[in-house]
Amino acid sequence: MRILLVVDGSSYSAMATRMLEALRLPSPTEVTVMTVVPEYTFLGGITLGRLRDASVKKEAQQQKALDLLQNAIQALSARRLKVESLVCWGNPTKEILKVIEESGSSLVVIGAKGLTDPLTFRLGSVAQTVMRHARASVLLVREKSATANQALLTKKKTAAIERVLLATDGSKYSDMVTQFLLNLPLPRQSQVIVVTALQSHLAAWVKTPTLDFRTNQEILARLQAAEESEARKITAKAEKQFQAKGYKTTSVVMMGGAAESILSAAKKYKPDIIALGSRGLGGITSLLLGSVAERVARYVNCSVLISRAPR
Repeated sequence: MRILLVVDGSSYSAMATRMLEALRLPSPTEVTVMTVVPEYTFLGGITLGRLRDASVKKEAQQQKALDLLQNAIQALSARRLKVESLVCWGNPTKEILKVIEESGSSLVVIGAKGLTDPLTFRLGSVAQTVMRHARASVLLVREKSATANQALLTKKKTAAIERVLLATDGSKYSDMVTQFLLNLPLPRQSQVIVVTALQSHLAAWVKTPTLDFRTNQEILARLQAAEESEARKITAKAEKQFQAKGYKTTSVVMMGGAAESILSAAKKYKPDIIALGSRGLGGITSLLLGSVAERVARYVNCSVLISRAPR
């Protein structure tokens, strides 16, 4: 597995490093720790570098960037992972996406916000664009674990991954995120909460609006029973896979829209990570990212893993 860790000196990128430390990554894992020195192009192709003593300034900034990477490199090297550093110059979003493409990374770990994002933003502009366009799975890290487990962080200096909420609908995208978590893998003490949502009570009225009330009631009851039975099979299958690896599991079947159900489950179970596929059963293949994944990533207060098919 090749992993790209993006850091910018913010508290979110420090948490991203801790999150990566907490995973039980196998020794063949290769991690590239990268940062981008922002250099934007203005009208006429003008850059600040062209208006100053470029050679002196660039050397100093390059050294600052390398220094910024050292903490993450040392922490991950201690885990016996193969770690290399990379400093890029230019537009942060473009450079990150370029490195993802060229390196063939299967996972990008990035803070949900960066140094320049306003405090009121729940999801930073760079993280949001990477989440939408990266041809790799993306782990957006928030500081929920750092706040909730401050004592643990002080002692171990790593994040705690105690609960993972796995959203599944039985689609191929859900299967991919399940396999991704199993291959990652999670810490042994992690509990996996498998959640799926029933939507038949909503769909029945929309699909059969012209039938009489009694007929609707009968169809609705049959549809709900069939969907609930299928939901139990889907969650049981996922639970069995994680139990075989030694993880504690539980499952919950909710009623409502997929995004709303995941957000509701997140409030109840307070996971450290929510894992879901980039799209679901109703996903449109041409879309870069499904609406459910985007809404969850935007509104939850914890880290989010959005899984995509390996290249």
